[in-house]
Amino acid sequence: MSQKKAIIFDIDNTLVDRKKAFLNLCEYFIEKYSRDYPFEGSKESLIQAMIIADADGYGGLQNFIPRIRKYWKSLPLSTEEFIVERNAVFGDLTVAYPETYEVLEKLWGKYRLGVITNGYSSVQRGKMDTVGITKYFNNIIVSGEQPWEKPDPRIFLLACENLQVKPEEAVFVGDYYPNDIVGAMNAKIMPIWITEHPDEHKDYQGIHIPRLSDLLNYFI
Repeated sequence: MSQKKAIIFDIDNTLVDRKKAFLNLCEYFIEKYSRDYPFEGSKESLIQAMIIADADGYGGLQNFIPRIRKYWKSLPLSTEEFIVERNAVFGDLTVAYPETYEVLEKLWGKYRLGVITNGYSSVQRGKMDTVGITKYFNNIIVSGEQPWEKPDPRIFLLACENLQVKPEEAVFVGDYYPNDIVGAMNAKIMPIWITEHPDEHKDYQGIHIPRLSDLLNYFI
């Protein structure tokens, strides 16, 4: 990888454990509202319904409250109120993977580091601030601040421009194949796919790694 000058990262489920953060979010809403507004059934069933409704961040915020309503009929939040409160607290509930700090420390100063993440600016930047990783990056792009989002190749090319590298001099590291891997390939950036299930896309011929820490095998 000696010809590479920049490493660009996704955030959710790449640098931070979004699944754990979402469970923290579920606990937050249940603890805050369930005493005065009881839910139907067990807490475990409600959390499972919330996980399904969220679909790891791809279920659509507008759909979340309607999807859990039958499990929590008395919840006094409209969709709009839920989105506002969710965005206000989600960043503070974020947890980084333990290896994130080691990986960034070892790459920092050796490569230009960047981020491309889809989402609200305050939420995504808040996540990075909460876990203390903002300082490692030369450039951070949040789709909420741009006219494009992943997988649009233009947002990848913007990252390269900001990092002052050509696409062929960069790699993109992410977990979500349709946005991260396809988007990077369409921008002519080499992708590195974090996955424990590479057979889900058997046509992919690039590098895949099961954990973020395995990235160091290629760059250190």
